[in-house]
Amino acid sequence: MAAAITTTATTLEGQAFEILNALQDSELAQPEATRPNRVTVSYDTEGLTVTLGLTMNVTPSSAGGSRTFTPLAYLP
Repeated sequence: MAAAITTTATTLEGQAFEILNALQDSELAQPEATRPNRVTVSYDTEGLTVTLGLTMNVTPSSAGGSRTFTPLAYLP
């Protein structure tokens, strides 16, 4: 399980950007043979945009007619 980070961003969008970058850094720190590839961070320097993507496994549960999904840790 990867350690949580403290973001410096003051917006939710900024925090998402920081968190996805940290997840990607954690993935890249893993041995190449067993490295997960669940995060994508793509920069478009001409369009001044960044595209963020994340795929996670979850455990679904339900209680009282409400369904929740709990993400599963995938990084050591």
